[in-house]
This record gives sequence, structure tokens and C-alpha cells, in this order.
Amino acid sequence: ERTWDGKDKNFKFRVSGKSDSDYAKCPVTRRSVRGYSAFLEGTAVTVKSAMQKIVSLSVTESEMVSAVQCVQDMMYIKRLIESMELKVELPMELDIDNRGAQDLFNNWKAGGRTRHMETRMFFLRDLQEEGMIKIKWRKGTENPVDMFTKNLSGPAFNKCAKVFVGNDEYMNE
Repeated sequence: ERTWDGKDKNFKFRVSGKSDSDYAKCPVTRRSVRGYSAFLEGTAVTVKSAMQKIVSLSVTESEMVSAVQCVQDMMYIKRLIESMELKVELPMELDIDNRGAQDLFNNWKAGGRTRHMETRMFFLRDLQEEGMIKIKWRKGTENPVDMFTKNLSGPAFNKCAKVFVGNDEYMNE
């Protein structure tokens, strides 16, 4: 376990994020639900669950929209820490559960069906090239922000909730 004593100016804080989406969830508008959280030293600092403001044309695009918004929160936390003359460990890690989005972020090409998403891709690719972020795939059932995008069973919900609230005596295993 890492702890900062408040004096060590060389301590590097860990900022990370987790994002997810549920594609075309709204039966009327076909907008997707986004869910993400940015963490500072493993503690959730920002949490968001909302309908996306655009209609995504694919599951991958929906995941990318959520990922970009999460990274924007992570960058804000990074700048806030640095404004206090403290340091952030780089690269910051973002967990996503969509291999297509991960592949697009980690490759320097866009196919004909993904060209309209290039701005989001290039934003995250630039941050990766600068060593600011690293995008990792995480199995959907292991992604705690799943609880912000889907209806989960009690045990699955409790497993995700523990990441945000810790162990609670009223949670059933």
C-alpha cells in the first residue's frame, strides 16, 4: 500500500480511469449510455453515468466517446495535482472493455467505417505518444463501471459497488 506523508515532493500520484458504454440503449433515440470514473490513488474522484449526447454508429464508437470523456476527467485531475506542485505518475491507465476501441486507440489507422471517429482516436493517440496515458483492455465482467451502464444482478452489482464504496456490512456477497 502506498501512502503519501505530505512532505515527499517526489511522490508520484496515480491517476487512472475506467469507462464503459451500453450501445443504443434508448429505444426512442438510440443513444448509448456512458459510464466512467476517474480515480486518484484508487479512490473514485469523478463518476458519470448519462445518456451520450450523440447517436453513435457502432458499439466501438460508443465506447470511444465514453473513453475520451473519462480521459478528459483524468487530465483535469492531473492538472489539478500539478497546480499544487505535486507529481503524477505517467502513463495514467485507462481500462476499457471493448477490444475494437482499444485496437483503434493503439493503432495508427482508421478504416472506412471508423473514419468519422478520427478526432477522438487522434486525441487519445496523441496522449499515448506523449506517454500521458496507456489504454488497457479489461474483461467486461471485471469492469466496475459496468454498474453505471447496465442493469446488473445483485451479486454483480455488489462486486462493482465495492470499488466505489468499499466493503459494507449491508452488502450481500
